[in-house]
Amino acid sequence: RQCLWAARGEDGAWSFAMVDLDPEVSSGYTCLNELENPGAGATALGVFSILFSTCVGIPQAYKIWRLKSSRGVSFLTLGLGNIGSFLYVLNLVILHYNQITLSLSRDFTFWVSAQRSLTFVWVELFNALSMLCIYPIASLYVVDEPCPVKIPSLGINTVYTMRDAVYYGFLVQVGVVFVAWLPAVFVFSVDGRCEPLALYGNFVGFLVGVIIVVKFLPQLRESWYARGSYSLSYLTYGVDAAAGIVAWAQKVFVTNERVSSWLPPLFLHALEIFVLCLNFYHDRAGHQDMSRRHGPGHDAHRRRASHGDEGDDEEARYHHPGRGTAASPVYADAGGYGAGRASGSRDGDSQRL
Repeated sequence: RQCLWAARGEDGAWSFAMVDLDPEVSSGYTCLNELENPGAGATALGVFSILFSTCVGIPQAYKIWRLKSSRGVSFLTLGLGNIGSFLYVLNLVILHYNQITLSLSRDFTFWVSAQRSLTFVWVELFNALSMLCIYPIASLYVVDEPCPVKIPSLGINTVYTMRDAVYYGFLVQVGVVFVAWLPAVFVFSVDGRCEPLALYGNFVGFLVGVIIVVKFLPQLRESWYARGSYSLSYLTYGVDAAAGIVAWAQKVFVTNERVSSWLPPLFLHALEIFVLCLNFYHDRAGHQDMSRRHGPGHDAHRRRASHGDEGDDEEARYHHPGRGTAASPVYADAGGYGAGRASGSRDGDSQRL
C-alpha cells in the first residue's frame, strides 16, 4: 500500500513522493518514488536530448529515400533495434511508473514540471520512434530477390522473396513488442504501481542488454560483404556512436556505474565505429579505383546518372558505394572493385536480411 506524501521545503517549494506503507512490498526493488527537481542547465540538456533523439533517424531514412535503395542496410539490425528500443522504453516506464502516477496527481502545470523527472523515458521513446521510421522506408526500396530462411532446430527451411521476408519480419517485431508490453499494461491497470513489475522490468532490462550486444552484428556482416556504405548513413550511426561513447565515459568516470550498465552499449558503439570505418575504407578504395579507370571526369558520369541520364552512358551506371546504383558488366572484372556486382553473387549486389 502506498500514499501520496507532500512536504514544503524552506524555499517554499512543494515536493511529492509515493510512500510505501508495506516495506515488504518493495524490499530490494529499485522503483523511483520521488519527483526530482533538476536545475535549469540539466533541464535544457534534457530538452536538447529529446530533440536530438527525435532527429537521429532522419539522415538514414533520407539517404535511403534519396538513393531509392536500401542496399547496404541490414533489416535484421533494424528489426532488432526496433524490438530493443521499445523494450527499453517498457523497462523505463516500469522503473518510472510511480513518478508517472505522481505527475498525473495534480493539474497540467504540475504535470509539465514533473516531466523533468521523466526525461530518459521521453528521450528513449522519441529515439525508438525516430529509428522505427527507417524500416518502412527501407522496405520500399528493397531488392526483391530470393531470401532463404533456414532454422534446422525448428524444422524451418523455406525461401521467401526479400519483400515478403521484410514484411513478415515487421510482423514479428510488432508481435514481440506487443507480448512484452501486455503484462505491464494489465498490471498497471489493476494495481497501478511499479513494485509488482520490478522483477519483470529487470528481466526486460536483461533482454535489452542481450539485444544491444547482438543487434549490430548483422549490419557488420552486410557491410563486410557489400564492400561499401551504399545506403547506410554515416551521420546517423556516427552521431549515435559518438553520443554513446560520451555516455560511457560519464557512467565510468563520473557516476561510477556497474559494468553491466555500460559494457553492452560500449560493445555496440565499438561495432558501429568499426562498421563505419570499414565502409569508409571501401568507399575510399572504390572512389580511387574509379579515378584510375576513368580519370578526373568520372564525377561527371555520376552527376549524369543522378539526373536520370545513365541510360545513354554505360560509364554512368558504374557502381559507387555511396550511390547504390548497379554496376555495368563492362567493369565487373575479376578482383576489381566491381567484381561480382553484375552477377548477383554473395560478394556482389545481392541483399541480405
